[in-house]
Amino acid sequence: MTFTRAQLDALGVATDLQTAAIALGIARGTAYELAKSGEFPIPVIRYGSRYSVPTAGLREVLLGETPPPADEVLARLDRLIGGVEELVRQSKIQSINSIGVAS
Repeated sequence: MTFTRAQLDALGVATDLQTAAIALGIARGTAYELAKSGEFPIPVIRYGSRYSVPTAGLREVLLGETPPPADEVLARLDRLIGGVEELVRQSKIQSINSIGVAS
């Protein structure tokens, strides 16, 4: 069974190896063998005896999506921050103006 876009979205940024294996249609035991040998079809992160699979890799394999370059992501975040800062500025002005009107 492969996962739908909605199911992948619900996973967050990473998932466990067993869930990734289900999404890819790989048996659980095979998934652990592949991860242990470094041959799992998606990069995995091992911490202790556990594995974590970034969902960006699942999205790339299952949906053909590639994550945007880091500089593009940072530029988007900068634009968002700029917009939030402008909203805060406007809110302060409105607050000051409403205090002045009420006096």
